[in-house]
Amino acid sequence: MRVRTFALLCLFLQGASAWAVTDCSKPKTKIDWLLCSNEKAALEEERMAFAFREAMNRTESREALMQEQREWNTAVRDVCNDVPCLVKAYRDRASELETY
Repeated sequence: MRVRTFALLCLFLQGASAWAVTDCSKPKTKIDWLLCSNEKAALEEERMAFAFREAMNRTESREALMQEQREWNTAVRDVCNDVPCLVKAYRDRASELETY
């Protein structure tokens, strides 16, 4: 069974008080299925989560960044229906966050 940690991304976006873990033996959303089915997509998601955490540490506008991330989740990530789309979305977002 493969378990992935979404770490700080889920901590900030879901308001969790502990590390969030997605159990790939029971994916719940279309995005979970795509991430759990492809290691490349999972790695890009982890890169984006790291970039998000680093951007949160650099910015004074944390709430604005969190809102921007929520909007990106809905408008970009969640519209992906295949792995190539998801990989590109995560790569592009990670690049944006690295310069935030």
